[in-house]
Amino acid sequence: MPKCRNCGSHVTVQFARVFGDNQDSVHNCMDCVPNAELDDGAASNSQSRSESPLAWSE
Repeated sequence: MPKCRNCGSHVTVQFARVFGDNQDSVHNCMDCVPNAELDDGAASNSQSRSESPLAWSE
């Protein structure tokens, strides 16, 4: 089962296929970033600003 590379949470194969990068790697998940950021590609972007919830408001 795939894991989020940011927090280590398990994600489904379908989530990895839809939101992950071209290798189905998930760099951020629903536990790391708001859903709106996932829609904008945060799960496939290793450079996303998901380090802490405080970064969300910047």
